[in-house]
Amino acid sequence: MDHGFSRPKEPWEMSDGSIFMIREASALEDMHDFAAANLEGLSDLGYVDSFKHYHFMKQNLFHSLIKILENLGKKKFRASVELFLDPAFRTAKDLEHQGMALAAQDFILSLEKTYGQGIFKAILESHYERYVADLQRYKDAV
Repeated sequence: MDHGFSRPKEPWEMSDGSIFMIREASALEDMHDFAAANLEGLSDLGYVDSFKHYHFMKQNLFHSLIKILENLGKKKFRASVELFLDPAFRTAKDLEHQGMALAAQDFILSLEKTYGQGIFKAILESHYERYVADLQRYKDAV
């Protein structure tokens, strides 16, 4: 239904659409390669906070990444794990937008559940050792 009202799309709305597209593509087995090939672009969105409603986009990003991880499986997603660590841990500390921060924390905990405590701890230690303590805080909060 069109009431004659239209407005320009906000940047977060356009990015949100690409997140949905890759999430839905990841659900189709014959689209797994497409989804995996576009994960780097999604990781770039994890750093975006330059527009008013960025927190809506990031909340969707981290909720969608949980589903993408499930759909692609740990082997296909493994090559991209490090791409998401910095934006996820950075976002998880945001005190102003708790919905966004909790979505990032849920994603981090999903990574640990998928790869196992030992392997995920080793990934964190080789990437940035301080993240191990942050992970423990998120686990304690649950």
